[in-house]
Amino acid sequence: MYARRLIVAFLERSGSLRLVHQPQTLRSFAGFVLVFSLIAAACSPGADPTTTTATLDTTTTVAEQDTTTTTVPEVSISVPGTASESIDPTIVEEMRAELVELMVEAEQVRGIPFIATPTVVILDDAEFTQRVADLIAEDLDEDELAVDSAFFSMLGMLSPGTNLYTLLIDLYAEQVAGFYDGDTQEMVVPAAPDGFTPLQEITVLHELVHALTDQHFDFNDDYQTLIDDGTGDDASAFQALIEGDATRSQFVFMEGMSPLEAVQAATEALSYDSSVLETVPAWMRADLMFPYKQGLTFVDAIVSAGGLAAVDDAYQAPPETTEQILDVAKYERREQPRDLALLTVELDGWDLHDEATFGEWGWRLILNESVLPGEATQAAAGWGNDTYRVFSRGGEVAMALSYVGDSERDAEELADALIAHIRDSINAGPAEESGGGLLYRQGSVYSFIDRIDDALYWIVSTDKAAGEDLRLQLGI
Repeated sequence: MYARRLIVAFLERSGSLRLVHQPQTLRSFAGFVLVFSLIAAACSPGADPTTTTATLDTTTTVAEQDTTTTTVPEVSISVPGTASESIDPTIVEEMRAELVELMVEAEQVRGIPFIATPTVVILDDAEFTQRVADLIAEDLDEDELAVDSAFFSMLGMLSPGTNLYTLLIDLYAEQVAGFYDGDTQEMVVPAAPDGFTPLQEITVLHELVHALTDQHFDFNDDYQTLIDDGTGDDASAFQALIEGDATRSQFVFMEGMSPLEAVQAATEALSYDSSVLETVPAWMRADLMFPYKQGLTFVDAIVSAGGLAAVDDAYQAPPETTEQILDVAKYERREQPRDLALLTVELDGWDLHDEATFGEWGWRLILNESVLPGEATQAAAGWGNDTYRVFSRGGEVAMALSYVGDSERDAEELADALIAHIRDSINAGPAEESGGGLLYRQGSVYSFIDRIDDALYWIVSTDKAAGEDLRLQLGI
């Protein structure tokens, strides 16, 4: 469990900032992100596999010439999978025929073929809702999320008393429109009795690209390893590659839609219920969008430089930090984090809740509502490396953090931004000079910040004695 990568993955599987939880495996829950991108672009069991035939027409317009239509030879594909017994077999067959066409589209926009036809599970509304609920029950730990909630509240990023567990469940319930399950390698979609709408086609294609690239690059296992053994920042970077790839493919597919289909998709997107999403803090919404929005920008950049082959290569040597996602030049030269020793501090009687890295993106999120956007970006951009430990005891939480900037000036800029954040967002009271740093101990939260050349140390705790203990151990 990590407290860092914020919400990066309630869409994928369980939630995130290594500021909330990272997904235990890649499971892409398609929903509001695709809806948002559309709006932007526009302003049962045991069933036998069904064999379907797809005949696709490809229309090509050449300047000053008539439009010509080329008919692709019929392709007979057997789609493995199951369907809810309550769904009319005719509807299942029609959906599988549509899925075959979308599989062909996914191959064309992504530029690689399926090694094997993906397994498709078609569920009625009740069974689809239950499967999502089962995944949520499997992935979200209410006790751990209670600590995360207390942690974010301590940092001034969530209102005190926020029930993060309930919030994530509500977000899941509101947003899930279908998903690719990396564990079972299944495409899971709800029944569409009247056929897929244009918006659903885009959603399904996005997920099919996940299935396609997973077959070629087997990224789910590598991603799982990062979740289990990585820093949090590295998993976020890898996820941005995966989602950016699928999102780019989605846009290429959208460019081939008719004007009427595009309008229908945009209209459906505008009517999409995102009432729960609109209630969450701005930093959380930004974090949910990170792998899609910043991931798309990253993938576009490497495609411009080296074509789709460069994306294929990126799966073999994926980005390792969110810094590399935010500045593709740093990925191209494989700029690594600066050396920084892991913290060894402990608190007697407290549990070690988390040990991870915020990374450049994490710092942007922390500072999101404390300083101007440009100042937050500038303060985070000098990231060299960081590592932190979060402890919990009952309802109390405490964090010790060590950071190094690319330069002394970078560390100074982050320190200035953090001082503004502590002053305006954390209930720590006024600052007083102490041992060369700034001490805050008159509010409900204890905080101490100290910069030494290009290094920075930050302690935050809801228990003053624990904060003093951590400071003593760090020798600052």
